[in-house]
Order: sequence, then structure tokens, then C-alpha cells
Amino acid sequence: MKCPCGTGEDYKKCCEPYVELSRPAPTAETLMRSRYSAFALKKPTYLEDTTDPQTRQKFDFRANAAWALEATFTGLEILKASEEGNKGVVEFRARFTQGGEPHVHHEKSKFRKQAGVWFYREGQIYDSTPAAGA
Repeated sequence: MKCPCGTGEDYKKCCEPYVELSRPAPTAETLMRSRYSAFALKKPTYLEDTTDPQTRQKFDFRANAAWALEATFTGLEILKASEEGNKGVVEFRARFTQGGEPHVHHEKSKFRKQAGVWFYREGQIYDSTPAAGA
């Protein structure tokens, strides 16, 4: 199976080792891609596990699990990715269908590396709307 994250690689060689917690994602972008794959493959526990312990209390497991279960994720586009020290930023567009309608979720996510492990910290949502012709 091709990896949902869009690299074109086989899932077993791409995101599976991260989603199954066999090893931590080596970069902020890799973590973003693996989190997208977790949404696509309906694995919300990974989303909680990879949320920064400092911000995890804000993580709404039920809402994220519901979105993962209700939506069909159809594509990920990384717009920008950067790292500086223990901080990373990834801007992306995630395409999905929900209720039969196509949508695009555009977000700029912040990541933090703690003890050699990347975590999702927070995101600034630019747009999460129905997408005509997406």
C-alpha cells in the first residue's frame, strides 16, 4: 500500500514505523506526514501520543478521533517546512472528503523537539472549508 502522506513510498517503509511507535520521526516534516497518515488510517492514539506533553491537555481526543473516523483523507501537500534547533514549522494543506463534500484544511503547525523526539505543539488554521473542485 502506498503511504497516505504522499511521498509515493510504501507505507511500511515510510510512515508505519512512526505510527506504530517503532521509532520517533526524525524531522518535524516527517512527524507531520506521519500524523496525516494516522488520520487517514484512523489511528487517533498516535495523534495524542505525538502531541507535545506541554500542550497535551488541550488535545481533544474525541474530536480528533471523530474527524479521523468520519473523513476520508485524499491528499497532503507540504507548502513549507523548516527547523531551527528544537523548533520546527510545517505549513500544509490536507485534502479530505466529509459528508460527501471535498474539503481543504490549511494549517501552519509548530513542533518542538524534546529529548530527541519531535512533538506537535500547536497549529494556526488558515482555512478549513469546502473546496470547489478539490
